[in-house]
Amino acid sequence: MPAGKNKVNINLIVKKEASFSNQLLSWALTYGRYIIIITQIIVLTVFFTRFKLDRDHTDLKESVSQKQALIESVASLETEIRRIQKNLADIKQVTANQNIPLNILRFLSEITPTNTTFSQISFAQNTIDFSATAENLRSFNFFLRKLQQDNKFSEVTLEDIARKPDGRIEFKIKAEINPKDFI
Repeated sequence: MPAGKNKVNINLIVKKEASFSNQLLSWALTYGRYIIIITQIIVLTVFFTRFKLDRDHTDLKESVSQKQALIESVASLETEIRRIQKNLADIKQVTANQNIPLNILRFLSEITPTNTTFSQISFAQNTIDFSATAENLRSFNFFLRKLQQDNKFSEVTLEDIARKPDGRIEFKIKAEINPKDFI
């Protein structure tokens, strides 16, 4: 090219101006189809999952109703078993406490001096009342001290004491029984 001449470029391809609608159309044709495909896959997955969940729900309802019927059919048996267990527990408690009065009498016979006699003995729930006569004050003192020192009775209370003209001592004692010590 000769020096001093200007170079002129001519572009024969017309450049389109990028408008918003053209850009949106271009984006929808490229990326939009992928979004639509993914959305359809999700919708179909949810649709088929719904069938499975409905079936599971129906199966669970049937299972619950069957188990409920089974429980209702054995409810009377369970009630009877509970009643029998309660009766057995009551019997066990009665038989366990049955030997307590006999053991108390054995214990009293061991600690009672030979010249002391009982005129009345009564048992109530965890208490014992008895009236006795000792030949002298020494026998009475020995017996009372033994009762108070032993842990088999608590709250040993001398309720009445009287000295007879012949020197004998009549007394009445009430005591709380510690059942664990007599089983």
